Amino acid sequence: MTNKQKRNFTPLFPNFPIGEKVSSQLKNSSTPGNKPVSDIHPMDLNHRYQTGDAFTILFLSKRGMSRSPLAREVLREKIGKSPFFGKYRVSSRGVTQAYDQCPIDGNLRTYADKLGYVLQGYSRFATLPDIAQADLIIPLDHESDDFAKVHKQAIRGKVRTFGTFLPAGSVPFLEDPYDRDGDVTTDERYYDIIQNIKLGCSKIIQALPSLILNG
Repeated sequence: MTNKQKRNFTPLFPNFPIGEKVSSQLKNSSTPGNKPVSDIHPMDLNHRYQTGDAFTILFLSKRGMSRSPLAREVLREKIGKSPFFGKYRVSSRGVTQAYDQCPIDGNLRTYADKLGYVLQGYSRFATLPDIAQADLIIPLDHESDDFAKVHKQAIRGKVRTFGTFLPAGSVPFLEDPYDRDGDVTTDERYYDIIQNIKLGCSKIIQALPSLILNG
């Protein structure tokens, strides 16, 4: 983003009494049918990632430019090859408004393309309707986990950190692709991110019935 394109953005997490502000925004939000979000079940929301009676899974990451879009595509592919095809919708969002509508990370796009995953479009900031309608929210990093905690009154589904689906002893969150010391190369960081996402998404598929259908 060039200097000419820079804008003033709100902080990572809005500074407001969460109980009052979230409640107010939910009541004032409406669907195309003019029904207040607070008066309907998340499954009734008309949203681009949700149709019919499909359950919704939402990946969150700090920027929404790399980790969450890749996790979205990996899980979509696995769902498409499983008995759950058509029963789940997967989306991704960022939790820092400054990165809303930014291009997907070019480096990760290159790595993902070699694995057959096509990352298109732009990052999108997580709105209250986005998190209110999700049946399962999976934060991939500390920032998105904090975001979910701040907005917990708007969340109606379950929240599980990505580390929940990694082997015992693993770190609870994925490493930041842009935040690395001199001892870690770009290739090493992206390789770790991709491998952990593939492993974690395999575990998510196994856990879906107990997480959503039975829970």
